Amino acid sequence: MLILFLYTLLQLVMPTYGNAASISPFETDYCTNYPEGTKTEPELWKHCCLKHDLDFWVGGTKNERLNADLEFRSCIEKTGSPYQARVMYLAVRMGSYSPIKYPKRKWSNGWQDRPDFGPLNLQDIHLIESELFSGYDFITQEVKESFIYQLRRRLD
Repeated sequence: MLILFLYTLLQLVMPTYGNAASISPFETDYCTNYPEGTKTEPELWKHCCLKHDLDFWVGGTKNERLNADLEFRSCIEKTGSPYQARVMYLAVRMGSYSPIKYPKRKWSNGWQDRPDFGPLNLQDIHLIESELFSGYDFITQEVKESFIYQLRRRLD
């Protein structure tokens, strides 16, 4: 009986041990098929798109998705572009309802074999942090640190 119990316990534990989470490398095209700024300031809201792409890469809950989109709109508004902020916000919100999902553009696109919506845990954040700080010279240290800090705040 004890052997059967141990065998059953081992079967329950082994699949989770063998399927360690992994995250794919981060990719961005910034403002996907949309200008990253104005004619006079061509990269005016590019940083907003980078942050939004980071949020989409790591994913999270449905509420965190909404918050990422609202932060995106707010970031663009702060550049002095309220019209562009509304247009881009509506575009990303409408995209969330589209039945067509591009794998590298959907929420939680960095994870393999994982539901689109679900909370991150501390192990996930450690993995994200390790991946982000392993390269990505086009992302400043400050942006990386701020992003990880915001992810850790989700756990509070």
